[in-house]
Amino acid sequence: MKKKSIALIIAAFLAGVLITAVTFLFLRTAPTKKPLPAEPSAAEETAQGKEVDPAKTFPSWNPESASLQALIDFVTGAVDESGPDYLDPADRIATFDMDGTILCEKAPVYIDYCLTMYRVLDDPAYNATAEERDAMQQVRDHAYAEGETFHPEGITKDDLVASAFAGMTPEEFRAYVVNFADHTDAVGFEGMTYGQSFYKPMIEVIEFLKANDFDVWMVSACEREVVRALAERFDIPYDHVIATDVPYEASGKGEKAADDHNMEQSEKILLGAPLDEVECGKSGKPAAIAREIGKRPVLAFGNSSGDFSMLNYAQGNPDRKGMGFFVVCDDTEREYGSEEKAAEYYAEAQKQSWTTFSMKDDWKTIYGEGVKKTGLPGASVVPYSGG
Repeated sequence: MKKKSIALIIAAFLAGVLITAVTFLFLRTAPTKKPLPAEPSAAEETAQGKEVDPAKTFPSWNPESASLQALIDFVTGAVDESGPDYLDPADRIATFDMDGTILCEKAPVYIDYCLTMYRVLDDPAYNATAEERDAMQQVRDHAYAEGETFHPEGITKDDLVASAFAGMTPEEFRAYVVNFADHTDAVGFEGMTYGQSFYKPMIEVIEFLKANDFDVWMVSACEREVVRALAERFDIPYDHVIATDVPYEASGKGEKAADDHNMEQSEKILLGAPLDEVECGKSGKPAAIAREIGKRPVLAFGNSSGDFSMLNYAQGNPDRKGMGFFVVCDDTEREYGSEEKAAEYYAEAQKQSWTTFSMKDDWKTIYGEGVKKTGLPGASVVPYSGG
């Protein structure tokens, strides 16, 4: 009986081995169903050497734009490891101005002016001084009639911004900026808040560059915390914003010098006054880039004389191919463009060999569907219904 049990065990073992072997051979020869490859992103398309489809990647642009194609060609060359224009990701640095380059600067004026006008004249929670109210009313009257900035005698916008927001923590101030931007209608337009007044074509440029491992920086003469609050929605981190600084100070410092006060754990950092002297205008921009980034950009984007130096800093990069791109506000129907100013900028761009982006000719839409230019409240402007 014992011998019979052992024989059964051996037979069962051999049967198991046979079944395993047959199964193994079947799996080796049976066809496998491979998953379909995922649709490549813009970054993967470029890296694989495929042509970028402008209609797909840049839906807000006119796909036949030669200027857009120049940007695509630059990026395609930068990511092609086998090509002569390949750039290591560490060297793919792109710098952007904000107002007028990626954000409307004519609603009716720069956003930091609009923010401060709201704070002083419209916010019931803020007890403005008589001086602040008088100054900002003058600013508003001029802006609503002329669409231009204005400084009352003896008072600068920087003084007013600093005094109106001094005492807030940086977190409180950024939250205030976001709330203002997302809930306040842009003056001179219908169907758009300040938070929606970013140029869709330029946001697509930023997304395209980030998808191709470009390090994107904002470089603006606007206040740093304002830019931080607005740029965050495009995944641009706080430490990639270079701009005009508000003094920061410990809440318990009082009248003492910062070097004479040791901050307690219970203290906060607050915004102070006045603002620092603007260091991010004209030649101050490349100086600030050198100070805070430490490397020269290969791409720079701007829209005014305050950006000339930054564009030349990129265009004239002696170590790597660089390009400067100039956004020209030449659209007088969908935007508050100036033909005279546009002509001056086109002449300068030709002189410096920058590539121009024409709002009128290159952009299919500026702000998207449902946005209409209405005209400034104090001026007579023929409105236009369009994107």
